Amino acid sequence: MADDAEAAAPTRSDIPAVAVVSAPGPRRVTITVEGHGVASATTEERVLVALERAQGFGRLTGLPCKLPVGCRRGGCGICRARVLEGDYRLSPMSREHVSAEDQAAGIVLSCAIYALSDLTLKLETARVGKAKGR
Repeated sequence: MADDAEAAAPTRSDIPAVAVVSAPGPRRVTITVEGHGVASATTEERVLVALERAQGFGRLTGLPCKLPVGCRRGGCGICRARVLEGDYRLSPMSREHVSAEDQAAGIVLSCAIYALSDLTLKLETARVGKAKGR
């Protein structure tokens, strides 16, 4: 009986090949901050996080102190930046701080964007008060 079990066991050539498909993961991108240096990021992290990390490693220079940071979720307007080049994914951000006109001109909150390609940014001064055209 043991011989029958061995004879029925499949051989390597009897087992169909299985294709292993991996899901696309985060990609590495470079964020250039005009006049201050570059940051390395992944497509799955907020741009602000990558900028803070780069500043901590001395890759962003010429800033008065630390990067301007507030709520970290698109509500306060402190981390305004202008996207000069590149593609990004946008999460919700306050229209009180970035109007539709601002957004059309490339103004975003760095805590509310995820780079999809290499980006070039210019840091903007946060506006006091409400944005026009809400």
